[in-house]
Amino acid sequence: MKTLLFPIFCVFFTTTLFAQSASEYYFEGKDTLFYSTALQENRKITVSLPKTYTPEKATQFPVIFVFDRQNNRIFRQIYETINYLVSFDEVPESIIIGISSDNHSKRYLETSLKDSAENAKGEQMERFLFEELIPWTEKTYHAGKIRTLIGHSRFGYFTSYLLIKRMNELTSVIAISPFYVQKNVNLVDSLQRELSHTQLTHTVYYRFITGDPFTDSKDYDLMHDFLKQATAIDSKLNWKGYRFNTVQHMAVPGMAVPPALIDVFDYWSEEVTKIQRSEVSLTEVAYSEFKLKMKQHYGSEIGIGLAVLNGIAYQYYNDGKFKEAINVWNILLKEYPMFTYAYISIANACLQLKDSEEAMRSLEKAQLGLTSNTFYSDEEKQSIIEEITQLKRR
Repeated sequence: MKTLLFPIFCVFFTTTLFAQSASEYYFEGKDTLFYSTALQENRKITVSLPKTYTPEKATQFPVIFVFDRQNNRIFRQIYETINYLVSFDEVPESIIIGISSDNHSKRYLETSLKDSAENAKGEQMERFLFEELIPWTEKTYHAGKIRTLIGHSRFGYFTSYLLIKRMNELTSVIAISPFYVQKNVNLVDSLQRELSHTQLTHTVYYRFITGDPFTDSKDYDLMHDFLKQATAIDSKLNWKGYRFNTVQHMAVPGMAVPPALIDVFDYWSEEVTKIQRSEVSLTEVAYSEFKLKMKQHYGSEIGIGLAVLNGIAYQYYNDGKFKEAINVWNILLKEYPMFTYAYISIANACLQLKDSEEAMRSLEKAQLGLTSNTFYSDEEKQSIIEEITQLKRR
């Protein structure tokens, strides 16, 4: 999907989390120690927010949980993949939560189930995620119910287990290089039993991906053949397997995540494209209908991103459709109330309509909206004030 160019003020800051340059659409992540009662220990997590993040946003943000945060190279690749896809409107602005483990015994135990291994902590890890981390993310970061889990290797196995146990609480699971059979556990059989009595409330995506047959999981065919041959699968389970026969185990995440995320959010992306290309102007009613479609499909609302809404408004403005542009900027302000620069855009459209009184009222709102506004830096606020002052003199 092609993004329309737009003028936007954003706050930029950097941290020392990554050595690479800052991403275009995301703040660099911040590390946090999260004490888990379920695990009886502190767990290191990394929270990465889109640069349009604000707790005042009308529609809540989807969340992407990425396991194995401690593997810096793989996590960075996934992080930048999301940043890239968001920039082209293939994926909605989402909160990224990286969950660290280790690469030794702890990782083995917290991805193992009690039936398989002594001292297994898989069930505790499940409680940590669904009873502690997810509620905290929703409360702290205005996160919604659209949840994606991404896990590689042992966490590919574990996220597949979570799909089976928590199917209606998830939007998608991207299981990379998963295996399905452990001592006393066969996840293919478990999925078959679960699907026999579970009715899905929304579309649930399951993507499982493997690499070459020498270094990667050998269980891909077990799951693929079952799902392909099964006749009693809920139509709302959207499944697909990918096989990269020439890609080694540790390189599979870089190949797997882009097509999987594109698949998951293709419905959202296509509906956004329809609005962008429609000859009918976007209205509040049409925007509400869009969000309803998202809720019916994904189980929760997803809005249209700030960049797209602003781009649509400027397209109308450039086409001389000033009233239509004002309508979209008002939609944007309801969705992103901190983006008070939209009031200046509305004022410019009002001036084109020879409505100087409404233009002045919009400029007053723009200036008032800068009070206690943390979305803009002090330098950006000063630039906006100068622009407001110049417009008032016209």
